[in-house]
Amino acid sequence: MPKYTEFQTFREQNFITEADGDMLHRETRAFAIRRIEESARTEADFENVLYGWDKLDANRERKERGHEIGRSTVPLEWGADEMYLSDRPSYDMVLRKLLLAGEFIDIIFDRPETVHELVTDAELSGILKNLKPHLKNMLYYLFLRDYSAAEYAESIGQSDRNIRSIRETALKKIRKLYGGILIYRKENNLPMTLDEKFFLENGVRKIRKQTA
Repeated sequence: MPKYTEFQTFREQNFITEADGDMLHRETRAFAIRRIEESARTEADFENVLYGWDKLDANRERKERGHEIGRSTVPLEWGADEMYLSDRPSYDMVLRKLLLAGEFIDIIFDRPETVHELVTDAELSGILKNLKPHLKNMLYYLFLRDYSAAEYAESIGQSDRNIRSIRETALKKIRKLYGGILIYRKENNLPMTLDEKFFLENGVRKIRKQTA
């Protein structure tokens, strides 16, 4: 159907007049449809009203799409691994969501040697940065990649008992150093989070849930 052919019908039925000719085409069409809506009495009349409004909506949406800059119509989840789409939370799922959102910092530093870049506290970051490489590697896989002590021990050819011992030694060292930092903050009235205050008073990050 040629463009604006319905306007002649609108004029013949007196839904638009010569006085309406100065309006934009979309305004004239909307004005005519409003008059049709007000005069509609039968089911066929109301079907014409719906057809007119649907056409206006389609034109509006087409114009909006023409000004949008975004991703293609391919779903963001297309080809994603099932692990990323499951309800089971994981570090990989977090990284995947960050990637889809355009946040690349955590992905860039997702390596054992740069594990200190994944924390926001500058002084805690310094503690992690100064750890020996084998301790960074262990902390990365045990706490970020959620390996069990047995799984990590098998991956590097050691016993899980040895890994658990090294883990506890490393955590004690980190807690001692970070505890000293928190004591300094408290003594100098520097801001602290509730978790930091709790850790300073109790030696642990949070209250453990009691199991029945």
